[in-house]
Amino acid sequence: MGYELHIIRQNDYDNENERSNITLDEWIKYIQSDSELNLTNGFHINFPGKPEVSWRESLGFCEWVAHPGPAPFPWFDFGLGSISAKYPDRHTIGKMIKIAQVLNAKVIGDDGEYWDETYFTNGGYATDLEHRP
Repeated sequence: MGYELHIIRQNDYDNENERSNITLDEWIKYIQSDSELNLTNGFHINFPGKPEVSWRESLGFCEWVAHPGPAPFPWFDFGLGSISAKYPDRHTIGKMIKIAQVLNAKVIGDDGEYWDETYFTNGGYATDLEHRP
């Protein structure tokens, strides 16, 4: 668990039942075009109390190798037609907004709030829920 932001694309953003429609192929092509991202298609997991490290496959998983500072989770994960990042810092939110613009998509939080370029001019807040794009 944990708080996440998601890059989603829908035909009708007011339809809560519509799933995001970003394809894995489209996401991989984007990763390949962005020199700041490294496609790994999975990640290593360390379990407490166990000396071995295990690998978890996750198609579309990538690392953001150009993150400008220390971040606990500088990665993006693909699933169910959307791209997610857990506990994103302000740099990661900015990167997600840029990615969403290229994919003709939106950034939305777990609580339904939207994030756009106004995040950097409005004191670091999500876009007003009552004025969703």
